[in-house]
Amino acid sequence: MILQKIYNTYQQLKGGRLVEGIFNIGEYEQEREKIQVPPEERFFANVIGYSDIKKLLLMSLYNKEPLHILLTGPPASSKTVFMLEIDRNMKNSYFADGTAMSGSGIIDYLFVNPGLKLLLIDEIDKLDRRSQTVLLNLMETGILVETRARSGKGQRSQKMNLKVFGTSNESEKLIKPLKSRFIELQLDPYTWEEFREIAIKLLGQRYGTTQDVAEKIAHEVWYNLKTKDVRDILQIGKLATKLETVHFVAATLHKYRPRK
Repeated sequence: MILQKIYNTYQQLKGGRLVEGIFNIGEYEQEREKIQVPPEERFFANVIGYSDIKKLLLMSLYNKEPLHILLTGPPASSKTVFMLEIDRNMKNSYFADGTAMSGSGIIDYLFVNPGLKLLLIDEIDKLDRRSQTVLLNLMETGILVETRARSGKGQRSQKMNLKVFGTSNESEKLIKPLKSRFIELQLDPYTWEEFREIAIKLLGQRYGTTQDVAEKIAHEVWYNLKTKDVRDILQIGKLATKLETVHFVAATLHKYRPRK
């Protein structure tokens, strides 16, 4: 009889919030925490601080007008992390590393993907002047145009409704007309403690890296490599899954890195 009464009570409560409080309070607490966390904090979960910039960027991403944003500042100011978080959360976006991909490669990608809505370029100042000019024309007119006289293929063009978000350590290397098309936001550098926390969150989320390994990787990048670059954290994190391999991977990648 007692068991039957308990079962009947459960059936009556089933589907209401009260049953979660009785039978699954942990899940209820998690849902309540999600509701209490502002949407921009959930969106940029791996970025420490910058609550006002997070909110502004989220507004810009969902604005119907084609706004273009440029994040500037020194290394270790989370510019790259912002781009990675946007790429992780937004559909129809493309992340391009200006240090590893040519401007021509980015332009070719745009022609192949005319429906792209969001282009993210990390270290946009590394693009050559010709590629910057093509990007400027796209941002001004909504038309992607490239003249390829040398290849004998003439000119190609297409309409695109595209937002461009970029980062830059040296924004003065951008041609002035292109720079003027952006809303520029300058970020301050992180402290070591904030950089460490970013490494733990980012590596744990991407590669399931344990906290001790993530902390070691952050230490290598901050104190030994002295780059304070999130991309170095990710590169090392792909290879170094154990504590004893972190220093070897970091030192080897640094030793044979092409000199600029």
